[in-house]
Amino acid sequence: MKRKPASGRQTEIADAILRVAGREVGVTSGALFRHFRSRTAMLNEAAERAVALLETTFPAPGLPPLERLREFVAARSRLAAEHGAIPQLVFSEQFGKALPPKGARAVRAVVLRTREFVVEALREAGARAEVRRDIPAEELALTVMGTIFAGALFGALVDDGHGKPRPRAETAWNHLLCLIRSPEPAAASPSTIEGVRA
Repeated sequence: MKRKPASGRQTEIADAILRVAGREVGVTSGALFRHFRSRTAMLNEAAERAVALLETTFPAPGLPPLERLREFVAARSRLAAEHGAIPQLVFSEQFGKALPPKGARAVRAVVLRTREFVVEALREAGARAEVRRDIPAEELALTVMGTIFAGALFGALVDDGHGKPRPRAETAWNHLLCLIRSPEPAAASPSTIEGVRA
């Protein structure tokens, strides 16, 4: 059996850490330390792997804002389906405390970038009157990020195995749009119209 390069094994081990860290604590194996000089190095690699995977979910900046958000929600959902532990670990206070400073900074940076991405897309969509403007973009971002996080935790948003969202993911996106879109003006009732005429 041909041996894999050290960098490939490190990526596999980092992926394994991400898979099991959400379920188990204190996994030890002497074999791990053939590829990492210390627990710190192992945790930093796991954090860097999580960040690298999360970075792949940001869509092209030239797309219209709602299209960027839709693609972002779908990409994060696919990532959660393939690497379910990542959302749990990224938002886990315990994982954050367990990470060495370098890993913790990397994870915090991608979480902040995620928030900034969502807020900016919502601001642009607001300027186009495509989303609510009666709620600040920073607050609407909580709805978007909460939908992504809950979908990841509960496995509600996954793809069909061909990189396309299943109908459930599209349904979740449509429900999210109902929450963040600009409210349509209420239709005038007959009594209101008569009152105006009088």
